[in-house]
Amino acid sequence: MKPVTTTGPAHGADRDTQVSLADRYARLQRRYDIEVRLAESLGSGCDFAELFAAISALTDRALWLFDPAGQPVMCSVELPQCETPDIRALCAEFADRTAPVRLGIARTRAGVARRCLLTPVHDAESGEITDWLMLAEGARNIGGYDRCLLDRGRTYLARHRTLHRAIRRSAAEIQRGLVERLLRRSGVDRDPVDHATRIGIRAESTCIVVAMDDSVLSAGFGDIDALIAELGRLVDGQIFGARTARGPALIVDAGVSERVDDSRLIEDVCRALSATLPPDGVQCGVSGVVSAAAISDGYEEALEVVACLDRFTAEHTRILSVRDLGPARILVANGNIAAIRRYVEHVFGPLWTEKSDSDMETLMTTLAQFSRDGHNVRRTAAALSVHENTVRQRLARVRKQTGLDVLNDPFAQLSVHTALAIIALRNRAHPLWDPRARGLLRLDRLRHDVESVDRDPLG
Repeated sequence: MKPVTTTGPAHGADRDTQVSLADRYARLQRRYDIEVRLAESLGSGCDFAELFAAISALTDRALWLFDPAGQPVMCSVELPQCETPDIRALCAEFADRTAPVRLGIARTRAGVARRCLLTPVHDAESGEITDWLMLAEGARNIGGYDRCLLDRGRTYLARHRTLHRAIRRSAAEIQRGLVERLLRRSGVDRDPVDHATRIGIRAESTCIVVAMDDSVLSAGFGDIDALIAELGRLVDGQIFGARTARGPALIVDAGVSERVDDSRLIEDVCRALSATLPPDGVQCGVSGVVSAAAISDGYEEALEVVACLDRFTAEHTRILSVRDLGPARILVANGNIAAIRRYVEHVFGPLWTEKSDSDMETLMTTLAQFSRDGHNVRRTAAALSVHENTVRQRLARVRKQTGLDVLNDPFAQLSVHTALAIIALRNRAHPLWDPRARGLLRLDRLRHDVESVDRDPLG
């Protein structure tokens, strides 16, 4: 039997096969290197710019990142502005947003045309395009490695956004849990200040606590994080929030402030809440200014205000603070509703009972404004656009009608403030002022509101 001999051409085919296998192995090795390098960068906790730099380091070509509108955001090389390609026409060709890497031609502002690879980066949740990744052709033609790099680059950029979004959500959930525990003083260390500092509230800060009841709304007022973001644009200070078993709650860290600014701080918070909350369906109580050590006490104060509001049913949103109610908070929270109504009638007398008398209505309006302005005649006159003597004359007539010497008697001032605060429970931040209408409410509406408590379930 003759031995089998290998011919020349067969040797050549073997060499071609070996070269082909070597090329395929080299390509797979380079793609593996891309995967390893980008996975290591993402796993190291790098920021978005550092991940883009890691992608750029895997090629000697110019790499760009554009925003969804095609405006340049990052570039791997220093180039004059005139050499930045205009990709807007190429972006418009991506009708299919799931399209892979695509080859195209882009022109610079100087009119120079160059071939490039372009791919969209999609948001994993919405599917919307968040970025465009582009690689420009240089001295060498674009090849399979370039396509692979761009495809894996866009994948890891999308993963970075998804991962960091999940991290932010997780951190927010942890913070909300800490806020809830601080408000309820549940599982808090002996020193609540230490717990507050873990959340991000400074030990020397003054804070305001807000308690809300949105139970009449089928799905509540919405995302508490969105509420915090909106309030943060209207209020000076940092805001923390949580949805507790008793309803949404907020802590406003007003920073280090003088206690003489308490009234202004509370008013700012109430005004911001009024501009942010829906017009109907939310009852909102605002505490006084408290220290970081007394945040849970402030929460209890705010809950008491909400409890007072709950005793007087209303569909519209109401926002009241501890300062608005004063001692009326204790009276309403624990008293009989019918007795409370009689108290209002007793304090105001004919100012309240003579419903059709416009003169009495004028006196009542002046009395309410005088109480609101801290019993200051000058500020009251300015608010009502009358002379100061007119205010004094009206208050003298109030004394004649009711026996209330609100100009000189602190007890009379307290009684009026308490009665007006009870009326406020049916309305908004101040009994005679409707922020939505930006005008004075009619007294017959106020009388109807208070007298209708006899029909309330708790009356």
